[in-house]
Parts: sequence; structure tokens; C-alpha cells
Amino acid sequence: MLQTESGVASKANQETIRLHAIELFVIHLPKENQVTLCGFGDHYRIMMRMMTSRGCGWGEMYLNEGNRPSDWTAWASWYEQVLRRSFESVSSLENSLISGMRPNHLGRVQLLCDALQGLTGPSGGRVGIEAGQDERSLLISAAEAYVSLF
Repeated sequence: MLQTESGVASKANQETIRLHAIELFVIHLPKENQVTLCGFGDHYRIMMRMMTSRGCGWGEMYLNEGNRPSDWTAWASWYEQVLRRSFESVSSLENSLISGMRPNHLGRVQLLCDALQGLTGPSGGRVGIEAGQDERSLLISAAEAYVSLF
């Protein structure tokens, strides 16, 4: 439990979450690649790395060619509404997203919620800070598009 000058911090303060940065790695998976989901044609793997006041989280989703946005930066700009804002808890952030969601935002909301559920704490990544940076470098080199929001 957190300690304050007056003793133990309240549970509400422990649950507060603030999103500092979001990185999106877009990896094109052509249908010719035998490792990919061959029956589905060309598609894209979108991986999100999120840095928050409560650690780092990762999420991923897949889009087929028909759902590919024409501009990944414009698609990713939807996430700016949650950056640099404080929320009482992960669930209050998720509720805020869901209450204002339009059908075309469903994939983005799911990706963000996936990353929130994967928060690892202040260590900075799933397997530590150094390994997280190695993973990030590999993703950047494999990505067709990379978007960083901070």
C-alpha cells in the first residue's frame, strides 16, 4: 500500500491512471506469406504499446485489407482524446471510451482496452525495460507504418 505524509494513501489514489504515450506498429501480412492467416488475404497486425502512470501495456489487433485506413496517422489520432488525461481507474477509462464510441471506433476501443488489461506495472514492459526496447526496435524495423502519440 502507498504511504503518504498522513499515513496510508486511499485506494482511489492507487487506482488513478494517466496515459502518457501510445505507439502503434503496423505490420503488413501479405497473403503470400505462409506464416500469416492465408485464407484471409492481405491483412495488417496492429500492435499498441502504451505508457501510463501504472506501467506499460501491450495490445494487438488484426485488420483485413478492406478495413485498412487510407492514413494510419489520422486513424491513430483518435487516441489523442485519452492522452495526458487522468482517470479514476482503468474501468472508468474503459467506460468513458465505450460511452462515447461510434461503430467505426470499435476496433480502436478494443485495442486500447487490450493494452490496458496488459499493464505490467512500473517495470516498463512485459519482459523488462531492456527486452522491451529490443522488442520495440524489432517492431519498428518490421512495421510498414509507425505512429507515436505523446
